[in-house]
Amino acid sequence: MHRILDRDSTCQHIKRISDENGTTIELLSEEMNVSKQTVYSWFSGKKMPSIDHLIELADILNVSIDELIVTKRYSIDE
Repeated sequence: MHRILDRDSTCQHIKRISDENGTTIELLSEEMNVSKQTVYSWFSGKKMPSIDHLIELADILNVSIDELIVTKRYSIDE
């Protein structure tokens, strides 16, 4: 079994953690020096944050990167 990033679930999970922490799109955009549209695109699943942004998000949200990322399992039939 292998694991791959589940992009949509990861984006939903980041939004959920942000909401639980009371961290707004406005605050994240200011702290991370990105536009509100960029943060919204992450929350809506249109775009995935880069690795650098995931590191920064983890710091701001006070969680590990592992806690931000959602993976799914798959097998390769040979």
